[in-house]
Amino acid sequence: MSTDNPGGFLSVSTSSAAWALGAVLTGALVLAFASPRALRAQGVVENPAKPRAANAGRVVVPKEVLAISDEGAGDYYFKWPGGLATGPDGSLFVSDQNQLMQFGPDGTFLRNLFKKGQGPGEMAFVGGCVFTETATIVQARSPAKLLWFDARGTYKKEIAIRSDAGSLISPLLFRAGHVYLEAWSFPRGGAGSGTVDIPHWIIDIPESGSEPRRLASFPTKAYAIASEHGGGGMYPVSSFRSAVFRGRDLIILHTAEYLLKVYDPAADKVLREFRRDYERVKAKPLTEEQKKGGIIIDGKHYAPPERKYEDDVANLFTRAGEVWAVTSTREADKGVLIDVFDGEGVYQDAFYLKLPELAMQRIAIPGSCCLDGDILWVVERSEDETI
Repeated sequence: MSTDNPGGFLSVSTSSAAWALGAVLTGALVLAFASPRALRAQGVVENPAKPRAANAGRVVVPKEVLAISDEGAGDYYFKWPGGLATGPDGSLFVSDQNQLMQFGPDGTFLRNLFKKGQGPGEMAFVGGCVFTETATIVQARSPAKLLWFDARGTYKKEIAIRSDAGSLISPLLFRAGHVYLEAWSFPRGGAGSGTVDIPHWIIDIPESGSEPRRLASFPTKAYAIASEHGGGGMYPVSSFRSAVFRGRDLIILHTAEYLLKVYDPAADKVLREFRRDYERVKAKPLTEEQKKGGIIIDGKHYAPPERKYEDDVANLFTRAGEVWAVTSTREADKGVLIDVFDGEGVYQDAFYLKLPELAMQRIAIPGSCCLDGDILWVVERSEDETI
């Protein structure tokens, strides 16, 4: 769906409000990790509640220009599609069970880059992908490695990911011979529960295969529960979000409150931080089902903590030197409010994006949507459950 002319569509969320794991949390519950090196810019760019644009607050209704379905398709299927990303040529990449599908800009299925196994060019599980001007770099799990494919989908090489920074890794950016990833782990601790800090490290892996470097950390918060017998789970309180900006930097969000950061991974430096006056959106009360508890430890149900407010910013996009913040502000007749900042962090514009309701549910979920110029791809599940 296109912006002035928004375009394209696809959907389904693999997002979950709770994480659970077995036999991982041991020892005493850690309520705060040892202070990671958190980088800060010199001051924060403060913006008023209203942007500069005279027509801010208008409603933009995208036009559907393309839909991709697996109905009648023999080469691919949609089960839990996610990880949407677009390459330099406008190709759309979608990950799913045992698949990393590549579609052309016109929606034509091109190939599946996934090959099951642990040998060269193979992977047990596919993670995300990032792009060079001529190649697609795929992150694989078990074993953890990065695989290079050329423009025709031919496997070229791979390097192992060796990092003690975290067990859950996502690729963020390729720049000048370096792949930058985000890494984090479940909190490790023993019997008890409480709010903990979860460091999200930026990892630098040189294409040359030399040793990776652990860079800055951008911590999030989670409500963690741990058993004295091991095992436990957690409910996120805030989330790590990122978007590539101008092909070289990262826009990072890691707090529930409105605060965006421009981070230069090559210099390992936060260049600027910015926010605006924002009227926070009250969180919905827990449903009766949620109150019963989604995490079970030692036979006891643990419900998520009641939240006073929604996260101010749910998702991030970038476009032509602009940063788009998908806020938690919604109006039934207008859609979701998108804030637009320039590269200096100045609040320039805002508009309501009015999508079909089934697509609207996914716009706040990273991986279920991606913006490529004037084209917005969204994974959508229809009323009959067709994706």
